[in-house]
Amino acid sequence: MSILSGTRVILGVTGSIAAYKAADLASALTQAGVQVDVALTRAAENFVTPMTFEAVTQRPVVTSETPMTRENRVAHVEVGRSADAIVIAPATASSIARIAFGLAEDPVTEMVLVSGAPLVVAPAMEPGMFAHPATQTNLKILRDRGVHVIPPDHGRLASGLVGQGRLPLKSVLLDALRLVLGRSGPLAGRTIVVSAGGTREHLDPVRHIGNRASGRQGIALARAAMEQGAAVRLVLGAATVTPPYGVDTSSVETTAEMLEALSVATVGCDALIMNAAIGDFRPAHYSPAKIKRRVATPIFELEETPSLLKSLTGEFVRVAFAAETEDHEMNARQKLEELQVDAVVVNDVGASDRGFAAGTNAVTMISRSGQRREVALTSKEDVASAVLDLVQELLAAR
Repeated sequence: MSILSGTRVILGVTGSIAAYKAADLASALTQAGVQVDVALTRAAENFVTPMTFEAVTQRPVVTSETPMTRENRVAHVEVGRSADAIVIAPATASSIARIAFGLAEDPVTEMVLVSGAPLVVAPAMEPGMFAHPATQTNLKILRDRGVHVIPPDHGRLASGLVGQGRLPLKSVLLDALRLVLGRSGPLAGRTIVVSAGGTREHLDPVRHIGNRASGRQGIALARAAMEQGAAVRLVLGAATVTPPYGVDTSSVETTAEMLEALSVATVGCDALIMNAAIGDFRPAHYSPAKIKRRVATPIFELEETPSLLKSLTGEFVRVAFAAETEDHEMNARQKLEELQVDAVVVNDVGASDRGFAAGTNAVTMISRSGQRREVALTSKEDVASAVLDLVQELLAAR
């Protein structure tokens, strides 16, 4: 289960043209099981109405015109004190300045002062305003207080200018919230390395030998580790998904590149979850020029790729994934012994509803201690949570 489910979050919306995007964020949070209390500044109401947020959250909105709750309690005090986190998105230069100097002139800044909850600030403004020394000084003040500031994206803004000032994507805002909520999680102080995606071994400048790995399960593992408070290092091969915000990511293509990146990432780590689909073979010879179609079909000589888990040194928990199409458990137990890992997570990639590009998965986790656990068909996020629970137990047993 995601760390977002069951939490209470204040979404503070200030007077930026990007305020309309906050409605989509409020909807996504609500769908994730979050109780969302929206607070609007008077300037924000010029761009989006309270009714919009009430419709998507099914919760009353706090504005300058609603100082009291329906139970006749001071709104900013009652809502602010009960929050697990506060997200201000978008945050204007003016609102950032007010928060930095402790001014309480609107429901958003009032709740920030009342609440002791973790604070996430997502600036959105014109590039010149964001780059101005005054804004940068105010953001430094917030960071020094422990506020998580998300850098704005680069792109075209409402004025027509192009630069850094766009509100980050919804997925980034959600990941930032996961990051701050998970700071005191069960893996706080731990470093977890996750490999994800597939490898590509090149035949020539335009062709490669690869596999169908999408990276979805590995990304879910990295996000789950982040939610539990771990510092996450992700080594990502070829993938169709975007890595989570807040995760230290190294992008690679070949098996050799992945081994090099993992050799660096695993230094000082507590656990490695080897989810990447590593190619077992690679071309013995690489053609620097494109291989042309000829009368005779070319024959390629292959060689085995090295075993990454055998090549890595260090005392850390090792969990391997085994993608199988037959004799699943027999192959997984053989891998457990051959690689001397702490556990193997095996799944059937021959089925269309699990593994690779599917959004769901079903796995069996087999530990060296003899424990065997099945995770029935479910989301890859739920599978990731189950694997991280296993990692916690393996770490505790050391």
